Amino acid sequence: MLQKDYCIKKLSKIAILFTGLILIVSCSRTENEANSNLKLVKTAQVKQIPVVMQKQFPGVVEANEEVNLAFRVAGPVIKIYVREGDYIKKGQLVAEIDSRDYEVQKNAVEAQANQIQSEYSRIEELNSRKSVADNDYEKMKAGKEMIEAKLKNAIDQLNDTKLYAPFSGYITKVNFKEGELVNLGTPIASLIDVSILKVEIDVPASMLLLKDKIINMDCFQEDIPDKSFPFKLMATNVKANNNGLYKFYLQHTPLGKTELVPGMNVSVKISYKARENDILSIPLNAVFELDNKSYVWLVKDSIVHKQLVETCNIIYKGEIGIVSGLNKDQHVVSGGLHLLKENEAVKIVPHESETNVGNLL
Repeated sequence: MLQKDYCIKKLSKIAILFTGLILIVSCSRTENEANSNLKLVKTAQVKQIPVVMQKQFPGVVEANEEVNLAFRVAGPVIKIYVREGDYIKKGQLVAEIDSRDYEVQKNAVEAQANQIQSEYSRIEELNSRKSVADNDYEKMKAGKEMIEAKLKNAIDQLNDTKLYAPFSGYITKVNFKEGELVNLGTPIASLIDVSILKVEIDVPASMLLLKDKIINMDCFQEDIPDKSFPFKLMATNVKANNNGLYKFYLQHTPLGKTELVPGMNVSVKISYKARENDILSIPLNAVFELDNKSYVWLVKDSIVHKQLVETCNIIYKGEIGIVSGLNKDQHVVSGGLHLLKENEAVKIVPHESETNVGNLL
């Protein structure tokens, strides 16, 4: 009898546990089914963006520097190593003149300097023993210094028979041919420096007053499609020209060889901040129209609420400006906003991260 009662109690406990398990599974299944019925939506955060305006001005590209290359000595040109249009590097040999006369001059002065140095050493020794008057010693010392200066000049003139590029750039003109006689200081070639490119533009007074609000300046050339070149404002001329315009001096530093070269006509686009305070913005596709009014679905705790907003006509990188109706850092529905209802619960799609492309992880 006791054994029978024990079995009945044990079976009752098992039945209770089994019933509880069924209830847990049933509740879990009901909750999952409820979540699966929620509408999926994408959200975006309300943020602040600068109010950016743009204006364009024409200009012409100029080289950073242009110099005429010339020898510091005269003589017949025996070799020219460059042609017009060549790109040469700093220190590269451009041309040379016949150096024979300068070699003879240097050797003669060097021999004279060696002789005077020997005589000076002898006089210096005698003077240290008071065997030569101080006046004679000073004359000898002055003669030694003069011949040393003359030797240095002879060496410099010999070295100057070779002409080297003072900086990297393009040869724009060659004025002599091999065999022709060139005088000292006469330009033999012209070289332009394109390591920095410059553009000057004329702007009205209104743009001059906005120079401290400039965000960026980009240069465009119609024959170089789909490409822009960033420029920086280096200086301004606050004195107007005869047309009442002011000069902006712009500069661009190419990274390596560039398609933009001096002489090209360009258009400079200036982007500037149009107002002191930033404006609130949301994605353009988060706004929907109803009865000629603009609304968004505001999301809080996975519940959506229809919110009336006032928009402005400022659109920046796919964003539309919001004048009123929203606050910074709120979240609005940006995808799947159609067919939503007031106070409806929704499921938010996780934002795609750079390390989880496609939300696969």
